[in-house]
Amino acid sequence: MLAIVAIAAVATGGPSVSVVVPTALAALLLAVQLLVIRPRLNRRSDRVLAGETLPRSRAHHFYVATELVKVLALLALGINVLTT
Repeated sequence: MLAIVAIAAVATGGPSVSVVVPTALAALLLAVQLLVIRPRLNRRSDRVLAGETLPRSRAHHFYVATELVKVLALLALGINVLTT
């Protein structure tokens, strides 16, 4: 919900590129996390909780990587909004 509010605020405010790019990047990464990575993690955890033995997965690493980049994008967004 907050992502929608942030996108709407940026879209209606006539922002500079230095505000639009981090906003778009953060929104894109959030969408990847919610639509691609998290469902895979949920399916895997359901299988593990059901007693299956599965090989190691790198999905957690991808989730953490997208989260770190998203934090950096939000930090850049905050800095750009406060300085413009």
